[in-house]
Amino acid sequence: MEEYYKILGLEPGATSQEIKRAYFSLVRKYSPESEPEKFREIREAYEQLQNPVRQDGPVFPELSDPWAVKILQQIRKYQQQGQKQLTRDACEEAWRIFPEERQFLYLLAVAQRQAGNTGKAIKSCERLVKEEPENRWFRRELAVSYIERGFTKKAYYACKDAYEMGCRDNDFVLMYSVICHESGDLQTGISILLELVERKKRWHREEVPEIIEAYCGLLAMDALTGIRHFSDIMSRLKEFIGSCSVYIEENVEMLCSCLMYFMTQDGFGSEEYRLSGDVLSALENVCRSEEKRGVVNELKLHFLYGRLKRDPRIGEEISRYMETAFFMDEDPSLQKYAVTDTKLCMLEKRQEMIGQLEILRQEYPECYEKIREFARQLCEGKDLPRLKASLLKQYISMSNYHGGGYYFEEYPQEKAHVRGRVVHDGSWDEPYVRETKKIGRNDPCPCGSGKKYKQCCGR
Repeated sequence: MEEYYKILGLEPGATSQEIKRAYFSLVRKYSPESEPEKFREIREAYEQLQNPVRQDGPVFPELSDPWAVKILQQIRKYQQQGQKQLTRDACEEAWRIFPEERQFLYLLAVAQRQAGNTGKAIKSCERLVKEEPENRWFRRELAVSYIERGFTKKAYYACKDAYEMGCRDNDFVLMYSVICHESGDLQTGISILLELVERKKRWHREEVPEIIEAYCGLLAMDALTGIRHFSDIMSRLKEFIGSCSVYIEENVEMLCSCLMYFMTQDGFGSEEYRLSGDVLSALENVCRSEEKRGVVNELKLHFLYGRLKRDPRIGEEISRYMETAFFMDEDPSLQKYAVTDTKLCMLEKRQEMIGQLEILRQEYPECYEKIREFARQLCEGKDLPRLKASLLKQYISMSNYHGGGYYFEEYPQEKAHVRGRVVHDGSWDEPYVRETKKIGRNDPCPCGSGKKYKQCCGR
C-alpha cells in the first residue's frame, strides 16, 4: 500500500478526505488525454486506497501453541516460494500433530488440491464441511476441488450452497457460471453474472478482465437461450465501457475477440444490430492508439459483413463482393480475380442488383463505398456490353492462374461462347490442357496494368 500513498504524494495512514483531495489535484494536472499512463497510475492508487482489498479466506482463532505458530510460519514460507509439495507435506505434519486445529486441515485441503491430489483434497474438504457446515469458505474450497476433479454435478450443488452462503468474489462467480453452463442451468448462470456486472459502477484495473470475461459468459449463455437478455446485456456493456474507459483500451483485444463471434450469431434483428453498433462506437471512442483502433475497425468490418450477409434483401453476389473487398486484401491478384468474377455475375442479374444496391447505399454506406463506381455504371446502364467485354478479357486471363470462380460455373454458356469449347466438363479423369501460352515473368501482365507480370499479379 505504501507505493499507492507515494504516487498520490501522501504519508501512509492519510484520511479518506486527504486521499480524495490529492487525487483530484493530480488528475487536473495529469489528464487522461495528455498523460494517459500517469493518469492510470493515479487512478489505480486512488481506487486501491479508497477500496481496500477484500477478505479472501476464512478467519481462524490465533494459535496458542508456539510450536503450532512455528509450523504455520514455515507453511507460509513454502507458499510464498511456490513449493507445492513441501507445503502439502508441512500441512499434513501440522494436521497430524494438531488435529484439533481446523486451520491446518483447511490449509491441507488447499495444498492437496494445488499439488494435484484432488481426491484427497475432496475428502479433507468434506470433513471440514461436516464439522462446520455454515462456513462458506469450506464450501467454496469443496466446490473448487469437485471442479478440478471433474465432478460437475457435485460441483454445481457445492457452488450453489457456497453462493447462497455469501461467496460473491469475482473468481468464484465466474467459476460458478461456467458450471451452470455445463450443467444446462443457463438462467442461473445468466442471473449470477448479471448480478456481478451490476455490482459496481467503477471497477479496479485488475478486475476489468474479469468483468469482460463475465460479459463473454453472458453472451454465450444468452445465445443458447435465444438472445432473450441481449438488449440488457449490451446496454450494461456500453455503460461498463464508458465507466472504465481508462482500462478498457489495454483489454480491447480480449473484448473484441469475445464480440467477434457473438455479433454474427443467428437470430439477430435490427434492434440487436443497433445495440451492437452502439457498443462498437463506445469501444472505438476509448481507443487512442492507432493499433487499438485498428483492432476495433477490424471488428466493425466483421460486424458489417455479418449484418449484410443476414439481410434477406441482399443477394449472394453483393455478399461475396463485400467479403472479397474486406477480407482478401492480403492477396491482391486473387482479390482482383474474385472481384471481377463477382462483377460479371452481377451484370447478368442487373435488374435484381439495382434494387439491392439502393438498399446498400441507404443502409450500408460503408459497404456502398467499396462498390460505388461499379454500382453507378450498373444502374446507369451505359456501355454495358463494352464493360462486360473488358471484364471478360481480364477474367479469362486471370482464370488461367486462379480457380474457384462462380461466373463460368453459373453461366456455362458464356464459357462456351467465349472459348469456343468446354475446356473442362467437371470430370477429373482427363488432364487439364492449357489453352493459351504460359505467361513469362517478364511478359506484360494480363490484367492490363502495363507492368511486367513478375512486378504485378505474378508477385
